[in-house]
Amino acid sequence: MASEGSGVTIVDIARALGISKTAVSAALHGSGRVSEATRDRVLAEAAAMGYVSNRAAQRLRGGRNGAIGLGVPHDVRELSFYMELAFGAADAAAEAGSDLLLLADTVPGAARRPSMDGVIVVDPTPSAFPRLLERIGDVPVVTVGEYLGPERQRISAWIAADHRALVAEVLDGLAEAGATAPALVALPADREPAWAHDVAEGYRSWCAANDARPVLLRSVLDPDETELAETMRRAVASGSDGIVWVAQGLVLRALAAQSAGRSGLPGGAKGAGGLERDGSGAPGSRLVMATMAAEPGAPGVAGVDLRAREYGRSAVRLLLGVLDGRVAPGTREVHDARVIRPA
Repeated sequence: MASEGSGVTIVDIARALGISKTAVSAALHGSGRVSEATRDRVLAEAAAMGYVSNRAAQRLRGGRNGAIGLGVPHDVRELSFYMELAFGAADAAAEAGSDLLLLADTVPGAARRPSMDGVIVVDPTPSAFPRLLERIGDVPVVTVGEYLGPERQRISAWIAADHRALVAEVLDGLAEAGATAPALVALPADREPAWAHDVAEGYRSWCAANDARPVLLRSVLDPDETELAETMRRAVASGSDGIVWVAQGLVLRALAAQSAGRSGLPGGAKGAGGLERDGSGAPGSRLVMATMAAEPGAPGVAGVDLRAREYGRSAVRLLLGVLDGRVAPGTREVHDARVIRPA
């Protein structure tokens, strides 16, 4: 990140101006969101300190293409987690002097192969991962989430949160809120990456340890209102008094549907993350909800903050370590995700 012969780095400029290196990188490379005033200050300070960005020379010296690929499942790209992860990855790549290329996982192997130094694959699944590997060739691969298929030998390193521990903590929070028989609404079996499988296994383990009967339901990634209401009815019919939603975006819709009476269940909203089942106000009458992928706009709902931007940044740093030989093959890094509980 130093300029040719000057020794001045982005960190030096950030220190001199008292701003983040991410803001400096965005200003210098024309990426990210920085104000015009900040951009002007950064460019002026860079010129005064003798910093001259020369990505081409850096790439030639290292034998690199100067680009990193990011593979994200095509059917979830609009969800905020994946968008935020991509923004974090783009920031970290820019700081390292690389571009970030978003890869389509639906392009057949005969498509043109992009020139990349390595690829980060998010939530690899047996249905999509082999096809993506065919497209990218033999470049190093880092995955966000473990992959258990036969192609795992192609993975240089991977990063994942401890989803078994996280779901146990979420369930402990539901128990504190009064839920004694929570259900888990999981992803479709044919669309379940390893992390979602870990959530289901962690849920079963928690139920066994707490003498609760496991009720594992599955929902399509984007259910319509009828499908969503039917999933909630099945949970209540099973005797569940709480739900943990695995997919992002569903807990808010479920809360809104029941509050508006569209779920076919009586009662209105009551309490943080909980909904009346029968309007009686008696103990156990609330259907308490939580999510494994917390999102903006869900105050008072227990869930997991996956810290998506830092996830993306960490994945890029891990891949760069692989490319530089600083990360040993087969390395696993645990991402620091955190559980949010209602106050």
